[in-house]
Parts: sequence; structure tokens; C-alpha cells
Amino acid sequence: MPLIKPRTNRVRRVRHTCSLQEPTRDVLVQYARFIGDSPDYVLNALIQATLAKDRDFLAWQAEQASATSGSSRATEATSGRGRGAVTV
Repeated sequence: MPLIKPRTNRVRRVRHTCSLQEPTRDVLVQYARFIGDSPDYVLNALIQATLAKDRDFLAWQAEQASATSGSSRATEATSGRGRGAVTV
């Protein structure tokens, strides 16, 4: 049974160029053939699965999101566009 399931939905794609070691690329292409999908899909699934297991990264990512939303709230409050503000 494959670890990566064939895709069930489509998500907007963007181009990102990177280099792979040849043996890694060969295995990537073989695995994509094995599950009947594209190497791009396999790479995306591998990245998502791997990063979803990294607790330190997830904690850092949550901190970044909090810091970003906190700074945008401060900007909204000082610009008069925070909650309750009415723009005419």
C-alpha cells in the first residue's frame, strides 16, 4: 500500500525551480509512476507530510502567525480601520 495516496482535489499551483540529486529524482519518478500521479504531486505530498510532523516548526509557524496578526491589528487600530470602525 503506498504511503502517498493519489490526489483527490486540485490546488492552485505555482512554479518553484530546484535541483535534485539524480538518484533521488529517479526514485521520485518511479514512485510517481507507482501511484499513478505526477512527480510534482509526490514532492508536494512529501513536503506536507514531513513538515506536518515537525512540532518545532509548527510551534514556530504559529508564533509567526500570531505576531503577524498582532501587528496587523495594531496597524488597523492606529489607522482607524480596526473592529468597529466605519469607513465612509
